Amino acid sequence: MSMRTTTIRIRVLGLLALALLVAGGVPRPCAARGGAAAPPKPPPHPAHVVLVILGGGVRVADMQDKDCMPHLVAWAEAGRFVKDVASDASDGYEAAGRILTGRAERLDGAAKPRPAWPTLGEYVRASEAVPASGCWLVAFEGGDRLHLAHSTHARYGAVVAPATTYGQGPFAQPMESFLERMGRPLPLQPAAWEQLRGLRRISRQAASIWLPDSVDAGRPRAEQVEQALLRELDRKALLNRGPNPRDEEVFRAARTVLAVHRPVLTVLLLGEAEQAQASYESYRAILAANDAGLERLRQDVEADSVLAGRTTFVVVADRPRAEKPDAAGRLGEAPASKAGRPVGVVIYGPGLQRRPRLKGPRALEDLCPSIGHLLGVETPQATGRAWLDLLEPR
Repeated sequence: MSMRTTTIRIRVLGLLALALLVAGGVPRPCAARGGAAAPPKPPPHPAHVVLVILGGGVRVADMQDKDCMPHLVAWAEAGRFVKDVASDASDGYEAAGRILTGRAERLDGAAKPRPAWPTLGEYVRASEAVPASGCWLVAFEGGDRLHLAHSTHARYGAVVAPATTYGQGPFAQPMESFLERMGRPLPLQPAAWEQLRGLRRISRQAASIWLPDSVDAGRPRAEQVEQALLRELDRKALLNRGPNPRDEEVFRAARTVLAVHRPVLTVLLLGEAEQAQASYESYRAILAANDAGLERLRQDVEADSVLAGRTTFVVVADRPRAEKPDAAGRLGEAPASKAGRPVGVVIYGPGLQRRPRLKGPRALEDLCPSIGHLLGVETPQATGRAWLDLLEPR
């Protein structure tokens, strides 16, 4: 072989290697015969959990009713529905406290004290060294309703407290005085975003010579955060006229938190279902609206490159209701004498066994250690039991 031929071959190999580097490195393995490569296997455990507490009392049957909550029913069919979870809490505040602390402790719903035992958010922050922005509690009311975020426990407490916000949203609250002076931004229509995206693309190309790589302007992630902020602050934030206005505000704030911070744990405290005390029809309309809110939340998660496929949703009712409305069309709370007072829990996402054999009694206080297990977080002060017959082993 001549020296000239050898030199040509070396140059050709060099050009091929350069082409592979430009295209993204080494070539990918060939797809299996008959089509594209198999989709990536979902992770066995989630990196994020969204816990939604349906406050106000919800019947088990309504969480399984396709006419009332079709999206939640679909989640249950794709995941798991646990219908015999005992809740003997005297009110919604105590029930939420049991869910978050993993202990069957009494909490005075009128005084709303902080729990004495660590909450799930404290465990997540302490065990994973997660910053406050990585763990959120979003409630339908502010003030003492946010006391359930962290406890008075000496080894946990405020030092590892999650971030909190309520219906007004994480950005509307600190900017309230500014918004009062300057007004709120008008909502931007989807078509306008597409046009703005094109203009920014042109501007970025023109500025690519001097624009540093650290500037994220015009890229999908930056736009995602920008849309979340504007949605949070726009005029529609003041115009929630549906059947569940306070719960809708919780969904809005939670969507912003998820888009901007991508927390390890996000807890939503809803409460409009309590209107069942006045009207069964209103109660059903609230559940349907909350079901739509849950689905919007799921769609946001699936559209996020970090959260998609790595987020598990846990939806739990805080306490049950009477089986039938009374003569005045009101749906009261289930009688305290009813054994177990069961509520429903839906778990949807990675971390579930495919064919579990469900066994043993279950209670609200089991949710804290069970979610801890999903995230790989220890919950040493919780007395509830993790649902290891339902969840993937670690």
